[in-house]
Amino acid sequence: MKDLTAYGIAFCVLLILCGPAAAAETGEVPDYTETHEFWTCGAESCAKIATCREVKDEGRVGKYAIILNYDTYLEHYFAFPKYRNAGWDLSKSDHLEVLIKVQAGSKYDRGRNPRLYLRNREGGMVRIKPNETLIKRDSPDEWQTVRFPLHETEGWEFFYWLGGSLKHVDWFEVAFSGGGFPDGAAHHVLIDGVRFLPEQMPYTPPDEKAADLDVLIIERAPLYERYDVTRYDKSEINPDVTFGVCANSDKKHYPDKGETVTFTARIQNKGQDTCGGKYVWIMDGKKVGGGVIPALAPREKTAFTYEWKWDPADHDLTFRMTVESEDYCDYNNELTIRTNALMLKHMIERGAVAQMELKWNMLGSRSCEDYLQGQIRYMNQLFEKSVYPFAPNGIEQRVMIGKLEYCDDGHLVTLGAGPYRVGELDMSVDGGRGVTALPDPWGSGAGMQEFHNYAGRPDGAWLHELSHQIGVIDDYQLITEAGDNKVNGVGFDYRNRGIMGGGDITPYKNPDQLYSYYSPGNVMGLNVTKGKRRGYFGEYLYCIPGENTLLILDEKGEPLSDAEIKLYQTEKRIIDDVPEHEGRTNSEGRFPLKNRPADHVTTETGCTQRDNPFGPIHVVGFNDVFLIIVKKDGVERYSFITAPDFNIAWVSGYKGKATFRVTVKAKGDEKKYYSPPVSQLLESIRPE
Repeated sequence: MKDLTAYGIAFCVLLILCGPAAAAETGEVPDYTETHEFWTCGAESCAKIATCREVKDEGRVGKYAIILNYDTYLEHYFAFPKYRNAGWDLSKSDHLEVLIKVQAGSKYDRGRNPRLYLRNREGGMVRIKPNETLIKRDSPDEWQTVRFPLHETEGWEFFYWLGGSLKHVDWFEVAFSGGGFPDGAAHHVLIDGVRFLPEQMPYTPPDEKAADLDVLIIERAPLYERYDVTRYDKSEINPDVTFGVCANSDKKHYPDKGETVTFTARIQNKGQDTCGGKYVWIMDGKKVGGGVIPALAPREKTAFTYEWKWDPADHDLTFRMTVESEDYCDYNNELTIRTNALMLKHMIERGAVAQMELKWNMLGSRSCEDYLQGQIRYMNQLFEKSVYPFAPNGIEQRVMIGKLEYCDDGHLVTLGAGPYRVGELDMSVDGGRGVTALPDPWGSGAGMQEFHNYAGRPDGAWLHELSHQIGVIDDYQLITEAGDNKVNGVGFDYRNRGIMGGGDITPYKNPDQLYSYYSPGNVMGLNVTKGKRRGYFGEYLYCIPGENTLLILDEKGEPLSDAEIKLYQTEKRIIDDVPEHEGRTNSEGRFPLKNRPADHVTTETGCTQRDNPFGPIHVVGFNDVFLIIVKKDGVERYSFITAPDFNIAWVSGYKGKATFRVTVKAKGDEKKYYSPPVSQLLESIRPE
């Protein structure tokens, strides 16, 4: 046994000698692996399904240990309790102690292993990981003790996400990165002796034989068509650029103010016992209706409606149930939607429903619908929390699941190239995705193994793709590699990326995965199109001030007057050596950018493309970056500026004119230039 403190040695010896029976006699709560049936697992991967199970008489203490089997290099984890309902206050606990044994040859020294996640069902998380790996290759098949500190401690990194706190922890995860050998090898890592110190926290599981009334969805009717933007015309100026044309602008897209709208809550008993209860409808915090839920047998469904006079403003509607008997998951007893939310559709193969009910999700239920609603809740949380100075309320738009459609296994494959076709083929919704029971029929990372692996966590890839469905571009399309810059060989990148693969989300920190905040450009795009149906893609990039001037500053912040300046534009993410703008700065270091001809387009969402410095704007982002080269007194300096920078100026009130203070620097040996955070951008365009 390696790296054991004196306390840890004494603790383990006590358990080895006395076992669970002695612990029961003293009133102590045994380590959590002795209740092996309460564990589950997952992985940040869609390649293979992570599995865990108990092993008897192979542990270090007590009767049982838990094995996690996986063989890819992405993060995978144990989770306890699988019901996600612990409700612990760990503020007075000092450590979580875990005994760990890895399989000989397992490459767990890749990354800072192990790490601890403390999570709650509201979405909050505290991640605790060592500054360097504690699992070494030279100690295979030996039990090691890791004691995770629960309070800020030297040598450990603490990361807090969405209000995560020790005061409210519903479950924890012990996570690892790294694989094993050979491929498919079992017994990759075992854990045992898992307990909080100085006192073990008690845990009481729910009764799995109880009922589970579940609010599956709240539907809204009548439905009208989104914008039909299936035709893209080529620009007459730049044939590599296209723009969307709306084919149904003469159609009705929303209910009229005062029109009667019906909301339907569909519920199902997902449990094993018959149960009924009562329900209420709540609009903006006030009860507006209610009634009795009849006794529902297991698997039985029913529905309740609420009629309302449509108001296009923001309103929150909740359907809440009070269950008359034990209900093993109380977290799916209510559902809240924003009445004017963008509406998504999910088509689910029936086998996927059955498979997802084999595993507990992040709400603590066994419900495919709860898993999907949980992801939408995470998405709306990210909307709300992606706050920047120009957007103090974050993204003010919301999304909801408006349709659930069930189909036979394999049906989704016939829809075409991928699961996104679910939304594209139904004009009554703003977007959607499909949930297949098959492993991965499209080769897109959207097979059943992904849903199993992400059942207990936010799925950043899923939320990323849903964001495309409502018109948000891949921010990584603005990234240029050093080798693709034919002028000075410096790539353009973002240091602190958001959920769309780019943008800088400072002052927030990316949690080292795709699940992240939205970037300033994303926030701007969704806010300027709020209240409009979907169909367009990236059209918010058109929103650029009418007149734009660069104020060129050197490294000391001094204006570079009468300097030669050239701007080179990306084209399909490549920067050639032909400048789109060139000239000299004036005596104050200013350089007005000429507006180049562009196709004059106005979308149904209110975004207008006029003549601008970029010319025809590529709504995917392929030509939306300028490399700025400035030469004076034999010294060449450079910087970058992007279309989203101009978009932020536009939404910040500089629609007519904007001046950007751009600091240029001499090139060293760097291969990448990192975009500054939005706070620096806003500072650069403040009034003089």
